[in-house]
Amino acid sequence: FFGRRLVALLKKVDSANGLEQAYKLASQYGTSVIAEQFIQGAEYTVAILGERALPAIRLETDNEFYDYEAKYLSDQTRYLCPCGLSSEEENQMAKLAMRAFKSLGCEVWGRVDFIRDSVGQFQLLEVNTVPGMTSHSLVPMAAQASGINFEQLVLEILRGCDVA
Repeated sequence: FFGRRLVALLKKVDSANGLEQAYKLASQYGTSVIAEQFIQGAEYTVAILGERALPAIRLETDNEFYDYEAKYLSDQTRYLCPCGLSSEEENQMAKLAMRAFKSLGCEVWGRVDFIRDSVGQFQLLEVNTVPGMTSHSLVPMAAQASGINFEQLVLEILRGCDVA
Protein backbone atom coordinates (compact mmCIF):
# COMPACT_ATOMS: atom_id res chain seq x y z
CA PHE A 1 0.00 0.00 0.00
CA PHE A 2 3.00 2.31 0.13
CA GLY A 3 2.48 5.23 -2.20
CA ARG A 4 -1.17 4.27 -2.76
CA ARG A 5 -4.17 5.95 -1.29
CA LEU A 6 -6.46 3.59 0.60
CA VAL A 7 -10.13 4.53 0.54
CA ALA A 8 -12.75 2.84 2.70
CA LEU A 9 -16.32 3.08 1.53
CA LEU A 10 -18.93 0.96 3.27
CA LYS A 11 -22.33 0.46 1.72
CA LYS A 12 -24.99 -2.08 2.63
CA VAL A 13 -27.09 -3.30 -0.28
CA ASP A 14 -29.99 -5.73 -0.53
CA SER A 15 -30.41 -6.24 -4.27
CA ALA A 16 -28.37 -6.99 -7.39
CA ASN A 17 -29.06 -3.46 -8.63
CA GLY A 18 -27.88 -2.02 -5.31
CA LEU A 19 -24.71 -4.08 -5.53
CA GLU A 20 -24.06 -2.81 -9.05
CA GLN A 21 -24.57 0.81 -7.97
CA ALA A 22 -22.31 0.37 -4.92
CA TYR A 23 -19.62 -1.21 -7.12
CA LYS A 24 -19.77 1.68 -9.58
CA LEU A 25 -19.51 4.19 -6.73
CA ALA A 26 -16.57 2.41 -5.08
CA SER A 27 -14.68 1.84 -8.33
CA GLN A 28 -14.67 5.60 -9.02
CA TYR A 29 -11.87 5.81 -6.46
CA GLY A 30 -9.61 3.58 -8.53
CA THR A 31 -9.23 1.06 -5.73
CA SER A 32 -9.97 -2.62 -5.45
CA VAL A 33 -13.55 -3.37 -4.48
CA ILE A 34 -14.39 -6.03 -1.92
CA ALA A 35 -17.91 -7.35 -1.35
CA GLU A 36 -18.84 -9.52 1.58
CA GLN A 37 -21.99 -11.05 3.00
CA PHE A 38 -23.79 -8.95 5.59
CA ILE A 39 -24.18 -10.77 8.91
CA GLN A 40 -27.01 -9.56 11.10
CA GLY A 41 -26.29 -9.79 14.80
CA ALA A 42 -24.81 -8.31 17.94
CA GLU A 43 -21.37 -6.74 17.54
CA TYR A 44 -18.53 -7.35 20.00
CA THR A 45 -14.87 -6.53 20.36
CA VAL A 46 -12.16 -8.26 22.40
CA ALA A 47 -8.98 -6.38 23.28
CA ILE A 48 -5.75 -8.37 23.53
CA LEU A 49 -3.00 -7.34 25.93
CA GLY A 50 0.08 -9.53 25.95
CA GLU A 51 -1.01 -13.11 26.45
CA ARG A 52 -4.53 -12.37 27.65
CA ALA A 53 -7.87 -11.30 26.31
CA LEU A 54 -9.52 -8.45 28.18
CA PRO A 55 -13.28 -8.40 28.85
CA ALA A 56 -15.43 -8.26 25.73
CA ILE A 57 -17.38 -5.12 24.90
CA ARG A 58 -20.74 -5.20 23.15
CA LEU A 59 -21.29 -2.34 20.70
CA GLU A 60 -24.85 -1.11 20.30
CA THR A 61 -26.07 1.58 17.94
CA ASP A 62 -29.42 2.78 16.68
CA ASN A 63 -27.83 2.93 13.21
CA GLU A 64 -28.27 0.00 10.85
CA PHE A 65 -24.81 -1.22 11.89
CA TYR A 66 -21.68 0.02 13.68
CA ASP A 67 -20.53 2.35 10.91
CA TYR A 68 -18.27 5.42 10.80
CA GLU A 69 -21.00 7.68 12.16
CA ALA A 70 -21.75 5.33 15.08
CA LYS A 71 -18.05 4.88 15.85
CA TYR A 72 -16.76 8.44 15.64
CA LEU A 73 -19.62 10.93 15.61
CA SER A 74 -22.62 9.66 17.55
CA ASP A 75 -23.12 10.26 21.24
CA GLN A 76 -25.84 7.60 21.17
CA THR A 77 -23.58 4.55 20.64
CA ARG A 78 -23.53 2.28 23.69
CA TYR A 79 -20.52 0.27 24.87
CA LEU A 80 -21.50 -2.52 27.27
CA CYS A 81 -18.85 -4.05 29.51
CA PRO A 82 -19.76 -6.48 30.93
CA CYS A 83 -21.13 -7.41 27.54
CA GLY A 84 -24.08 -9.53 28.67
CA LEU A 85 -22.76 -12.92 27.56
CA SER A 86 -22.40 -15.86 29.90
CA SER A 87 -18.86 -16.46 31.16
CA GLU A 88 -18.76 -19.56 28.96
CA GLU A 89 -19.69 -17.59 25.83
CA GLU A 90 -17.28 -14.76 26.63
CA ASN A 91 -14.52 -17.32 27.22
CA GLN A 92 -15.27 -18.93 23.84
CA MET A 93 -15.00 -15.56 22.10
CA ALA A 94 -11.79 -14.70 23.99
CA LYS A 95 -10.17 -17.97 22.87
CA LEU A 96 -11.19 -17.31 19.27
CA ALA A 97 -9.80 -13.76 19.52
CA MET A 98 -6.45 -15.00 20.86
CA ARG A 99 -6.25 -17.68 18.16
CA ALA A 100 -6.93 -15.14 15.41
CA PHE A 101 -4.48 -12.63 16.89
CA LYS A 102 -1.67 -15.18 17.28
CA SER A 103 -2.31 -16.84 13.90
CA LEU A 104 -1.44 -13.54 12.21
CA GLY A 105 1.79 -13.21 14.20
CA CYS A 106 0.45 -10.27 16.20
CA GLU A 107 2.06 -9.36 19.51
CA VAL A 108 1.72 -7.00 22.47
CA TRP A 109 -1.75 -5.50 21.93
CA GLY A 110 -4.61 -5.37 19.49
CA ARG A 111 -8.33 -5.81 19.12
CA VAL A 112 -10.48 -8.48 17.46
CA ASP A 113 -14.01 -7.70 16.27
CA PHE A 114 -16.93 -10.12 15.98
CA ILE A 115 -20.59 -10.40 15.09
CA ARG A 116 -22.67 -13.08 16.75
CA ASP A 117 -24.90 -14.47 14.02
CA SER A 118 -28.51 -15.62 14.21
CA VAL A 119 -27.52 -19.15 15.30
CA GLY A 120 -25.21 -17.91 18.07
CA GLN A 121 -21.87 -18.41 16.31
CA PHE A 122 -19.18 -15.76 16.64
CA GLN A 123 -18.12 -14.57 13.19
CA LEU A 124 -14.70 -12.93 13.10
CA LEU A 125 -14.75 -9.59 11.29
CA GLU A 126 -11.22 -8.28 11.66
CA VAL A 127 -8.05 -8.20 13.69
CA ASN A 128 -7.05 -4.60 14.39
CA THR A 129 -3.28 -4.44 14.87
CA VAL A 130 -3.17 -0.72 15.68
CA PRO A 131 -6.32 -0.01 17.68
CA GLY A 132 -7.19 3.44 18.94
CA MET A 133 -5.52 4.45 22.17
CA THR A 134 -7.36 7.58 23.23
CA SER A 135 -9.03 7.71 26.62
CA HIS A 136 -12.38 6.86 24.97
CA SER A 137 -11.15 4.04 22.70
CA LEU A 138 -12.18 0.41 23.12
CA VAL A 139 -8.86 -1.08 24.31
CA PRO A 140 -8.53 1.41 27.20
CA MET A 141 -12.22 0.79 28.01
CA ALA A 142 -11.65 -2.98 28.26
CA ALA A 143 -8.47 -2.43 30.27
CA GLN A 144 -10.36 -0.20 32.70
CA ALA A 145 -12.93 -2.99 33.17
CA SER A 146 -9.98 -5.24 34.12
CA GLY A 147 -8.71 -2.75 36.69
CA ILE A 148 -5.94 -1.40 34.46
CA ASN A 149 -5.91 2.39 34.17
CA PHE A 150 -4.77 4.20 31.03
CA GLU A 151 -1.23 4.91 32.28
CA GLN A 152 -0.74 1.29 33.35
CA LEU A 153 -2.04 0.13 29.97
CA VAL A 154 0.41 2.30 28.05
CA LEU A 155 3.31 1.14 30.24
CA GLU A 156 2.36 -2.51 29.73
CA ILE A 157 2.25 -2.00 25.95
CA LEU A 158 5.63 -0.27 25.99
CA ARG A 159 7.15 -3.07 28.09
CA GLY A 160 5.81 -5.57 25.56
CA CYS A 161 7.54 -3.62 22.81
CA ASP A 162 10.81 -3.59 24.79
CA VAL A 163 10.97 0.20 24.92
CA ALA A 164 10.06 0.92 28.54
